[in-house]
Amino acid sequence: MLQRVSVLVAVAGLAAMASAGITDFNAFKMEYRNFNDYPNSTITPTINGTSSVRISENMGPGPQKFANRHFAMLSGDGGATRLSLQNSESFKISYKMRLNSNIDQDGSGQLWPQQPEGGIFFGNDRGGGFIDEGGIFVIGNGTVFVGGANQRFSLIGEANNGTGRLSKGDTLEMSYTYYAPGVTGALAAYAVQYKNLNTGFSTTVFNTFDPNGPDANGLNNGSWVGFRFQHTRNPLVAGGTTNDIEYFDINVVPTSSSLAALALGGLVAARRRRA
Repeated sequence: MLQRVSVLVAVAGLAAMASAGITDFNAFKMEYRNFNDYPNSTITPTINGTSSVRISENMGPGPQKFANRHFAMLSGDGGATRLSLQNSESFKISYKMRLNSNIDQDGSGQLWPQQPEGGIFFGNDRGGGFIDEGGIFVIGNGTVFVGGANQRFSLIGEANNGTGRLSKGDTLEMSYTYYAPGVTGALAAYAVQYKNLNTGFSTTVFNTFDPNGPDANGLNNGSWVGFRFQHTRNPLVAGGTTNDIEYFDINVVPTSSSLAALALGGLVAARRRRA
């Protein structure tokens, strides 16, 4: 079943405003071949300022391995380095995305086991060289969830139990809001709004960061965020596998107290509906 998780968070934490860090976003730092299991692939990027970023990749010949992975990291210095997030900075990233691939077109009529993946990706910097990775995972088999980077797990759709929330080629309208911690004891939180514009399905999940995890309360100082492109190959597809993930209508802003009030209202309403 579709899992919905709602947690009420202190107003002070939700109302925290971002400092100059998140508003410095002015470019993407493109990082290609973070995984490089297909070194002979052909990568075609398309970048339009800060409003859209797309990578199409022909995986080339050869056997199936794991994946190639690329990032478009938020940058505040024209793409030279990754933008550094701060624990006290609340922000919202909204965007649309499409994930396309011919990976299943091998004549079998079945989903290929290894599927392309996209979504927002975080590195929660624990210090000492330790980075906890996580984000929103959008997978070509229809699975969508939030987890990792010390976020509590939230499931939006799971292909294996019949609640897949996308087909490749669908247009998804999404947002991620980070709510910084407020007064002592108030947990940092996040909200993900998800809508499939092709099917009309929409949902919002609210959750906190794990207070028992190894990280600070929320995203640690020095953490980073960007968009992920993870591409794999089906060796049985005639002519080779091409993966194409695009993010567009991207908007990155600090959150406000009015947005926090709306989030709290949604949480209260959700609790009433379950009562």
